[in-house]
Amino acid sequence: MSESATENDTDGDADRVEAAAEELYGVAPDDFVPVRDELVAAAREAGDRDAARAIGKLRRPTQAAWLANLLARERATQLDGLLSLAADLNDAQRTLDGTALRALSAQRGKLVAAMAREARALAGRDGHRVAESTERDLRGILDAALADADIAGQVRSGRLHRTVSYSGFGPDALAGAEPRPASRRLPEPADRPAHDDTADDGQPDDEAARAERERRARELAEARRVLDDARATAGEARDREESERRAHEEAARRLAEAKERVADLAAELEEARGAQRDATESERSASAGLREAAARTRAAAADVERAQTAVQDLS
Repeated sequence: MSESATENDTDGDADRVEAAAEELYGVAPDDFVPVRDELVAAAREAGDRDAARAIGKLRRPTQAAWLANLLARERATQLDGLLSLAADLNDAQRTLDGTALRALSAQRGKLVAAMAREARALAGRDGHRVAESTERDLRGILDAALADADIAGQVRSGRLHRTVSYSGFGPDALAGAEPRPASRRLPEPADRPAHDDTADDGQPDDEAARAERERRARELAEARRVLDDARATAGEARDREESERRAHEEAARRLAEAKERVADLAAELEEARGAQRDATESERSASAGLREAAARTRAAAADVERAQTAVQDLS
């Protein structure tokens, strides 16, 4: 076989494995193994033994990892917005800026919780119930992604298969850190305006203020996107609830009609049984009367026969 043919075969195997992975990590964990078995069988039938082996090694995701994959596939923009905090967090960790760390940590906590709730809603939309413990595991994954770039890449890929967690603010948060003392506000001279437009180094602070405004604008835009998605999900949930309510009302109506029909049939059956009992009694009485009449008929016939015999004897 030529080198180009070998490369084509390799590319074909890779394409098949890539397509299989894309499909597998988009299905629910309970469906993962059956679908994987089907894909392995299809690869074998096509003669792609290497691809079959590679597909067979793809690991089923945990429930929490599957939720993270849902976010990567269906809420990629919001997920990127959350993970973009990593750079700011790392910068605050390197410089040990306590104020920035507290603010960013609070923001991170809110966004992680919102994304976890969104993932739970996405799963519920498809009929999958998510336990509180699984949602906590997902929050751990998102926290780990904020702390570790490699984990962030796995989460963004939408093919995460394991539940990961991270303790602390980030990887090696204190390694090589250069502590920066907190700035202390100096008493202002009497002739100095209460609000000075220059920083301690004598430079205008317009750039810092503008950066702060831009950061807040990004946060607000992201929060609004999360809110819009949450509202859309809530609307879908309300529509589904209304549909289910109508279905329930229709089922309840049919059940009431069936019960009413059963009651009518039960009454008719009881009436028929009463008529049967009356008819049975009448039949028994008529049978007794018939037997009595038959006995009289036989006795009368015997009397007739005896009278005829007497007449013949006298003749």
